[in-house]
Amino acid sequence: MGLSTFEEIKKQQPLITSGRNYEMIQRVGNRVAKAVGSDLPNADWEFIYIDENQRNAFALPGGKIAVYDGLFEVIDNEDELAFIMGHEVAHVTARHANQRLSQAMVIAGIGIGVGYAIEDLDQSEKQLIVAAYGLGSTVGVALPYSRLHESEADFIGQLYMARAGYNPEVSPGVWDKMAAASGGGGPPAFLSTHPSNQNRAEELRKSLPGAMKEYQNSRYITGER
Repeated sequence: MGLSTFEEIKKQQPLITSGRNYEMIQRVGNRVAKAVGSDLPNADWEFIYIDENQRNAFALPGGKIAVYDGLFEVIDNEDELAFIMGHEVAHVTARHANQRLSQAMVIAGIGIGVGYAIEDLDQSEKQLIVAAYGLGSTVGVALPYSRLHESEADFIGQLYMARAGYNPEVSPGVWDKMAAASGGGGPPAFLSTHPSNQNRAEELRKSLPGAMKEYQNSRYITGER
């Protein structure tokens, strides 16, 4: 599904296939992907650059990563790009898309069961129960689950960039800059699929000492290339 979706995206989206930023995406992406090691040894990594003004990037199963042009309004150097690429690569190696699909199937199945269980209730009671289930499954399960994935990808991505010889000290600052660029807007944290930029920056500062050890031991830093 990931591969077929990626092929459709490449046909439908305007792609940039040359230039400084394109070359940086390829260089940084491939170097970060090498840092994955045995976490996903058979991935077929591919990195595309979409000509669209979104401060975003995304990953699909199988090693397919896309970066939007608007991201370069926020990031300034290869280290910052390496954190973004590490984050997206981590989504792939941690198989987050697979887990989200399984979760969606479970929620849908429970919803069908709820429907059968309330068949004999009157219409107003049915509507209340269905509405409560929908809100509970979204706020109580799906959104926190997604936020967990984002936090996990931040942590793993910070380690990948460090192993690839990119300075992880920049990683908290990426979310600080994203927060500044967004003007602090967005839904409340408990209704968002992502943790707040401020929370993400804070958590990355906590995990920075471990990432710095990976960075200092990186073959790119020690010269063992």
